Amino acid sequence: MIFAYSLDGHWPKAVSLGTVVAALLLLTLPSAQPDLILMGSVVALVLFGILTPSEALEGLSNEGMVTVAVLYVVGAGVRDTGAIDWVAAHILGRPRSERAAITRLALPTTVMSAFINNTPLVAMLLPVVDEWCRKQRVAASKLMIPLSYAAILGGTCTLIGTSTNLVVDGLFKKHQGYGLGMFDITWVGLPAAIAGCAFLILVGPKLLPDRRPAISELDDPREYTAEMVVPADSPLAGRTIEEAGLRHLPDLYLAEIDRDGTVVPADSSDERLRAGDRLVFVGVVESVVDLQKIRGLAPATDQVFKLDSPRSTRSLVEAV
Repeated sequence: MIFAYSLDGHWPKAVSLGTVVAALLLLTLPSAQPDLILMGSVVALVLFGILTPSEALEGLSNEGMVTVAVLYVVGAGVRDTGAIDWVAAHILGRPRSERAAITRLALPTTVMSAFINNTPLVAMLLPVVDEWCRKQRVAASKLMIPLSYAAILGGTCTLIGTSTNLVVDGLFKKHQGYGLGMFDITWVGLPAAIAGCAFLILVGPKLLPDRRPAISELDDPREYTAEMVVPADSPLAGRTIEEAGLRHLPDLYLAEIDRDGTVVPADSSDERLRAGDRLVFVGVVESVVDLQKIRGLAPATDQVFKLDSPRSTRSLVEAV
């Protein structure tokens, strides 16, 4: 039932402002679900008669919002094909200083954000950057803000760089009858992006905090062993240990390779992996868990028991 109130006076303004403030306060809660809060706010405005049902649903048909949804699909494809892992390995590399690390991260992120919506881009890069920081012994607090700001700056360079640009373009088309071009805002956004990246690179290392988890000071000295299998369709088959990225894992090393019942030492980085190889790793428990995130490796389910249940229904448990 929609409550009908007169639109005269300040009542609609007060309800609208109160709804916005309530939504912002709810979004600050740790357990907040943004989609439910925002949808609930729209429903509240409809129930109080501030918005009509057609006005409430109009935003879902905005071309900009549909474009943002499509860009999330593109972002998922970039992630699942391993392109983001390639970026981490070949562009981020092994910097020698914090300033070099910020430079290697900020510049590619700015360029990619101009053509991939910055929200899904940051969502894809967060776990990659976090893992990269662990491997390079760099505090993640030094790179997370540059990642976010570089994505925002890159998003101002093109029409599709950020969802805000697309929404504004949709409103512009509605009122003016024509939209913005792909690079109409570049002449403003590009200089701002260059200046922002320069500030991040030159001043960022001095201002950004160096926060490290306590576990880094007292790493778990207990070592665990785990076996991983190279599946038949693995992209790692045919690559050397070095090329597969298995030589410099944090707190973890490849001890040996079980190939058709024959133990092959993993001392040489030039040893090529084959489909069906069983790789024996030794390391601390956190790093053993990270093995399951490496593309092209699968847990050896018959290490102790043969586990027929799917991976999503199993969990790794440490018993002491």
